[in-house]
Parts: sequence; C-alpha cells; structure tokens
Amino acid sequence: MTSGAEVLAVEGLVQQFEGRHGLADRIARRPPHVVRAVDGVDLVLREGETLGLVGESGCGKSTLSRCVVGLYQPTAGVIRLAGSPVAGSPTRAQRRFVQIVFQDPYSSLNPRMTVGQTLGELLRYHRIVPRDQVERRSKELLDLVGLPHRALGQTPRQFSGGQRQRIGIARALALEPKVLIADEPVSALDVSVQANIINLLLDLKQSLGLSMIFVSHNMAVVRQVSDRTAVMYLGRIIETGPTEQVFHAPAHPYTRLLLGSVPRLATHVAARNGGATISPIPAEPVPVAAASIDEATGPEGAAGGCRYRPRCPVAVAACATEPGLRLVSGEADGRHRAACQHVTGAE
Repeated sequence: MTSGAEVLAVEGLVQQFEGRHGLADRIARRPPHVVRAVDGVDLVLREGETLGLVGESGCGKSTLSRCVVGLYQPTAGVIRLAGSPVAGSPTRAQRRFVQIVFQDPYSSLNPRMTVGQTLGELLRYHRIVPRDQVERRSKELLDLVGLPHRALGQTPRQFSGGQRQRIGIARALALEPKVLIADEPVSALDVSVQANIINLLLDLKQSLGLSMIFVSHNMAVVRQVSDRTAVMYLGRIIETGPTEQVFHAPAHPYTRLLLGSVPRLATHVAARNGGATISPIPAEPVPVAAASIDEATGPEGAAGGCRYRPRCPVAVAACATEPGLRLVSGEADGRHRAACQHVTGAE
C-alpha cells in the first residue's frame, strides 16, 4: 500500500436531500422528509493509491463521489484537495484536480456533439493547450484510450458501449487531473469488455501517476484493482483498511455478508487461506423502506444506534449506540478499522 502524501481528504461529509413536499403535506403542516444520502463520512486518498469504495445500491457511493467532484455542494463537512479546502463551489483549478468517469457512458455524453467538439470544448475553456494545438491534443487523448483519430468527427451513437466509456475516460483525462473517480465504470457494459476497461484504467493510473477512487458493488473487481477498501452502508463508512486485510479478515458483519455472497471469491479466498472459508452471515431480508435513513427517527428507525442492527444476526443491546471506526484487534499499523460493537479496539 502506498504511503504517499494526501491528495484528497473528506471530513464529516453530509449530503441530505428533501423529499417531495406536496400541497397535502403543507396543509397538514407536515415537515419535509429529509434523506441523508451521505451521513458523516471521513475518507483519505493518498498519492498513487487506488481506494475501492464498495456497498450495495443506494448506500451513498455515487452521491459521495459527486460531492467530491463538485456536482453537489455538501450540506456539511469539509473536502480538501491537496490540503486546500473546497469552499462552496469548486474553483476552476479544483475542478481540474479531480475528475469523474460516470457509470452510463451514453447518458454522460452529449449526443449532439462529436468527440472532437466534446474534447475541444474542455481544452479551450480550461486553456489546457493553445487553440491551435487543440486538435493535436485531442488526438493524443484518443491514443491514450485506444481509439482511432477518425473518432473525432463521430457522435456517441456511432460507438459501442465500451468505446463510449473510453471517450468518457478521455474526457476526464483532458483536464489532466490528479484524482480520478471511476463511478461503477463497467457495470453498464457487456462482460466481454469489462476487463478491457478495467485494465485500461489501471494502465492509465500507472502511466499518468493518478490517484483513483474505484466505486463498485462488485467485490471481486474491487479486490483486483484496489490498494485499500472502504465499505459503505446507509451513508457511512463501516469498515476500512488495506484490501487484503479486509478481504481475508472482515471485521464487520455486513462486510462478511458481502464477501460471503460472492461464491467464486469465497472459493478463491479459501484456497489462499489453507481451506478456511468466509462463511456468509445469514440475515433476514428487509424491505427497501426499512433500509432508508429518516431524519426524524434516525437510520433504519434506530435513532443513534447502529444502522445495520435490524439486519445483523449478532446484534446486542450495546448496538443501540452507534460506534465509530475502531481498530481491529491484532492490527498493528492502525489502518484496518470497523464500526462495530464487537470490535474491541480503540476508536
């Protein structure tokens, strides 16, 4: 794992949204329903590091990513880029510092603009190169992502899904960022091209010296690409540490459940651990409505308590108090932590 300088730090980040508040609600004087999509996240990314951010759909991964890249203005908390806080809307330099590759490569591209127009607009607006060198730089970006130069005159509908994602990657790289966020970059692609895109991202990270946050719900992919892994559940980080430690010795029941739900991954880990398997923790399924954060009652209706408690088979009375991230027993360097009452280390 890298020990480079901090390039990105998130402290106490909160992003909340108000639900619909119709006429009947106003007449009845009901307060607006508020959802905390991100609820007090602390995160650090170091130079040259790949951080895997995992969790089930709806846990807040993409919202956190959009806050970091500046698409959402957080309700509370601090974002620091290379030590400098982002105050309000990011400056032009801060927007260049961190860029994102979106999940759906088609909806993230303007269907009426050619690839050359898409890249050229960014290069000119941010003054990356002189105007007479825009086309040359655009061709270099296509070379980086493995697309022919003739793509500059074509629109997104003329490409396959994998090619569109390569265009999205080229667009992100046009601003020469230091941090790249890959938000589920392969989940909308055919299985046959997923590995190619992942390998492309890893090659670009190495050759360009990028730091990367790789967002996914696919545990096998995260293990392959990440130096460190953070597991997210209902708006909070509930376990974090070096990837191999998190995968070999998961400390939080939810992490164990995620790992146990991937049969091939469990078999692979068993082979490396001399036959020791990761046993999935049985948990009764809960309705989607029960797995939401309500401002009035707290996470999953348990105000102040562990938000995983309604699903956890090892919940105890102490789980009525939500723990912070605690040092996992036997962890010498202090990097593997989990937010669980059964983890007895210091917070």
